[in-house]
Amino acid sequence: MSNKKFRSVCLLTGICAFLVSGCNFGSQEETPEADPPVQDTQQNIETETPDEEVTAEENIPIGAPEESEVGIIAPSIHTEDESPKTPVSSSSKREPVADTKPFWQSENTMQLNNLKSVASAGQSAYNDLGTKLGWICKNGKLYAYYTGQTVTTDTLVSNGYLESGLSADDYEILLVDGRDLAEYEGAEVPAESMNLCVFAASKQSDGTYLLASAAGRAGQISSVSYNRLLARYNQNHGTMGRLSSASAEYGRILNFVGLYEGSLEDYFVREIRKDNKYAVVTFSSKKNTADVKQHVLRNDNNFWEVVYTNLQNVYYPVTSINRALPDFNPSLLPDYNMAVWKSYIVRRDQSLVNTMISKRLITDESQIYYQCGTDQYFYMVLTNGSRYVAYKIDGVWQITHVNSDYEANNFISARTGQDYGFILLDD
Repeated sequence: MSNKKFRSVCLLTGICAFLVSGCNFGSQEETPEADPPVQDTQQNIETETPDEEVTAEENIPIGAPEESEVGIIAPSIHTEDESPKTPVSSSSKREPVADTKPFWQSENTMQLNNLKSVASAGQSAYNDLGTKLGWICKNGKLYAYYTGQTVTTDTLVSNGYLESGLSADDYEILLVDGRDLAEYEGAEVPAESMNLCVFAASKQSDGTYLLASAAGRAGQISSVSYNRLLARYNQNHGTMGRLSSASAEYGRILNFVGLYEGSLEDYFVREIRKDNKYAVVTFSSKKNTADVKQHVLRNDNNFWEVVYTNLQNVYYPVTSINRALPDFNPSLLPDYNMAVWKSYIVRRDQSLVNTMISKRLITDESQIYYQCGTDQYFYMVLTNGSRYVAYKIDGVWQITHVNSDYEANNFISARTGQDYGFILLDD
């Protein structure tokens, strides 16, 4: 029994010894595996040390404000090998470029494109509609003469030539000669625009004006140059009116007309309308009163020169003259259009002469000093100075006495609502 107990004690002692020796063995094997992580950590620390030296600007004293609080003090300092690990510094160095030059260029390009769009739309509308709608240059601006309104972006939108969105307050639409614009400093007029054409202008924050035509950028000029450009097309040349046949200027103008016509003969003048720069003369020869002509003359140092001829053949005189003489005031033109009426004008009417004789107003046609009219209205001046208006009622000539060409015109106008000045001899 004692031997049995002894064997049990020995067995337990052996098991304990085995367990104790096993624990010591495990601790000895784990010790060498713990050394490598220590070495790796040291290596990592040693390799990161150069980065800390490169980004020395991060060594900010404790308590100093961060860059976001005071702004980037030196964003202009730039090196090609700058570390990408400094995003705040890197992004701050791009801000001046992004916020100034590209933004300015973008705004300028957009504005220039808008100016080109306005100019292109204006040019197309002027080409298509200008003649019939009476679009002209008035004091440098594109102007609708028949409606008495300046053409704006709203006008172009309403006529279907421009999309809405561009304020009329931001753009001025000009009709000027590109050769005139090119004379001013800062102008860069395209070769295609070196004539009378549409330009769009926009006033800049510095007071200058940026201009463009349908062909492209036309330059940027000062406000002084801009106003001088428009002044070249000023249509106000002093008092306008009908010139009296008793004035000395009346005879001088007719002499210059005679020089142009190549004949110094006397003319039957219907009227001369003038201001201090231009004159419009409506006249015929004495041989044929039906051959009515119209010329425009310009005064240059008291010498009158014919500058626009045979207006009697022009169906749209307002726009036609304006293209040749942009500073000519269309208000000088008479209300009648000779191109419309010229085919209706006749120098005499035999049935009317017979009526005059039958009414014992004359004894024969030689007593008629002047006669001119249409198939419905006639004006006659006798050699004795008497004046008569003849008009038809139911195909029969009626004759009434008048005291002057003014009275004759008022009489006919009251019946027709039209100006028949082209048949009336100027008294």
